[in-house]
Formats: sequence, C-alpha cells, structure tokens
Amino acid sequence: MDILLTECSFFIFIYLFCFLGALSKDLVDTFLEKAEDILILKIIISSLAVTILLYGFSDRLLNTLSFKPFTALCYTMGLISFEVLVKYSSMKNIGGLVEEVYRIKWDKNKDKG
Repeated sequence: MDILLTECSFFIFIYLFCFLGALSKDLVDTFLEKAEDILILKIIISSLAVTILLYGFSDRLLNTLSFKPFTALCYTMGLISFEVLVKYSSMKNIGGLVEEVYRIKWDKNKDKG
C-alpha cells in the first residue's frame, strides 16, 4: 500500500508540473491574443499524455538527473505538449506535417545524388 501511495504521489507531482507548463503556455497565448479563450480540455489532455510518457521514463531520467532538472523537464514538456496538441489538432495540420517531413527527406536525398 505504501508503494502505491508513493507512486501515485509521484505521478501527481509530474502531472502538476506538466499541467502548469501547459497552462502557462495557454495563458501567454490568451494574453497575447493568439487564442480567444483558455483551452482547459486541451491543457488537461496534453498534460496527461506527457505525464504518462515522463512517468514511464522516470526511472531512467532520475538516474541521470536530480529532482530540480526533472521538475524543469516536466514543466518544459508540458509547454511543448500543449503547443503540439494545439498546432496539430486537425488532420489537415497533421497531413501538412507529414508532407513537410517527406519534402525535407526527399530534398536531403536529392542533394546526395
């Protein structure tokens, strides 16, 4: 029971800082009038997705990082995950990203030949 409580509190710790990162990015976008309102559902979803990812890699990350850089990493990943979710939230945007990646790859191969 003690292990479950420790792991749950650690997951909540990661989620809190990812949530704060995503929230701060959304607040900046709102204040700079890039967005009309606060997108709380996208904040929650992006924070949860990156929290699961960071929690899965937390053993390896904490072997190389102490808690302060890990906390900064959680916050930064919250910022990045929110930006990615907002920017690529439709299939049209994802298709454009795929086309851009293929174009870059094709141009790189074209330069070699």
